[in-house]
Amino acid sequence: MRDVLFYLLCAVMLGFAVIAVTSRNLFRAVLAFAGVILGTVILFFALGAEMTALAQILVYIGGVMIFVLYAVFLTSGEEVGMPKPSVAKIIFALIVAAIPLSLIAGLALRAGCTFPVAGEALQSPIASLESIGLRLLNPGADGFLVPFELISVLLLAAMVGAIAIATREKEAETADGILTEKQEDAS
Repeated sequence: MRDVLFYLLCAVMLGFAVIAVTSRNLFRAVLAFAGVILGTVILFFALGAEMTALAQILVYIGGVMIFVLYAVFLTSGEEVGMPKPSVAKIIFALIVAAIPLSLIAGLALRAGCTFPVAGEALQSPIASLESIGLRLLNPGADGFLVPFELISVLLLAAMVGAIAIATREKEAETADGILTEKQEDAS
């Protein structure tokens, strides 16, 4: 039963990927790509990599997809459509996609990589919440507590700086607007 669900999920993801690549409507392509990412999240949860799945949700669905949707809607007033590609472009794209795929597959086979078959459980999930939490909060030499805290302070400083710059520019624009209006009224 688990194998059937795995292959069904892979088929749905492949369908969304085909829609994302072949759709001439940019909005539908972005939504189909979000479906592919959601399928990937489900696979990560099934493999026991909860942290990676949550990062996928936060970064890709929560960040990138929303950004792309805003970019699509802000740059175009009406529905965005793409022209239909010619047959020569489609063939060229397939060749260009097949070359790196075959190189990566050849290198993986040559290196002796084995991939788990559907239904096989991993012995120790390396990206579980527990293992990442222990690794992150371990204050010893192999932990990431200090770099994690330094990055959070750096991000906080960058956020405060961005707010200060944006506020200063807005005040300058407002002051320029008031000066321009007073100059127009005086003349």
